[in-house]
Amino acid sequence: MHRIFKYNDKTINSSDGTILCGIVNVTPDSFSDGGRWYSCEKAVAHALDLIKQGAGMLDIGGESTRPGSTPVDAQEEIDRIVPVIRELKKCTDVPLSIDTWKASVAKAAIEVGADIINDITGFVGDPEMAKIVGKSKAGTILMFNPVIARPEHPGSKIFPCFGGQGVFSQEEINRMSTLPIQESMRFYLKRCIKIAHEGGVDDERIMLDPGIGFGLTKRENLLLIKDLHVLRDMGYCTFVGVSRKRFIVNILENAGFNMDPETEDGHENRDLGSAALTAISTMLGADVIRVHTILHHRMPSEIGNAVRFSEAIEDAHLQQYSAKNSEQGDKVIPEID
Repeated sequence: MHRIFKYNDKTINSSDGTILCGIVNVTPDSFSDGGRWYSCEKAVAHALDLIKQGAGMLDIGGESTRPGSTPVDAQEEIDRIVPVIRELKKCTDVPLSIDTWKASVAKAAIEVGADIINDITGFVGDPEMAKIVGKSKAGTILMFNPVIARPEHPGSKIFPCFGGQGVFSQEEINRMSTLPIQESMRFYLKRCIKIAHEGGVDDERIMLDPGIGFGLTKRENLLLIKDLHVLRDMGYCTFVGVSRKRFIVNILENAGFNMDPETEDGHENRDLGSAALTAISTMLGADVIRVHTILHHRMPSEIGNAVRFSEAIEDAHLQQYSAKNSEQGDKVIPEID
């Protein structure tokens, strides 16, 4: 199914392949790179480096939403991200997505040129958010937030509060808590889309995110990736964030890999494991994938795109490897059909 996404009179087409969205955390406490880019100058330099490496979008955040993080007030968030947006708009046309669920932050970001509002509550957390985006030409990413959908779930209790009280009735929360996770996601996002429409945001300005890593079990995370078609079948472009998520670390630790981020191998393995899921998510039709590094993810994404669009790829006859390129000395290695 062909899907499009529009922001500020520009268009992303699902038929063009997956875009890598580089993460720019302007925070002191993000779970994997907190403090590294915690200044306007450092954040802008990091953003431009991500673009140079191949990022086709940037996601800029001024508040950490990891488990156990401390919320910041809206003005602090604005003070962190607005100077970064303003500087980046002077030197790049790459779309800037702003990771916030607060309407006042979104308004300030849009006023200085933000292209997309990435709301991890899906317009549920702040009742003014849909109106703010609706009055603009910005696009939006609506995320399924299991922390809001299932507040009593053990995985939800370790996250900060993202608002949303009263949007869903107790009966609806009970229902989302007992549905298969794919159906819970669909139920939640249908409400988000309804709120978006009521605020003046049309379908072409909406992208959907399955909420990987937010209050989900390891099995649920994997099922939402495996069944990404559930999200795509809703008719919108898809945005997936799997980079350095805890369930990846758990899978690879159980397989005997070093995942200690304080060691060089452990830190590298977190990105290699994430890159494997980038290849899978690309193949399954993710239109945008949010990542911490670009270099680890570019090749996996290219391979995933090749598999995803295999029917449209030229049916070329591959040549033998040359002796020069062979890793086995003078032998000529034939291509295996």
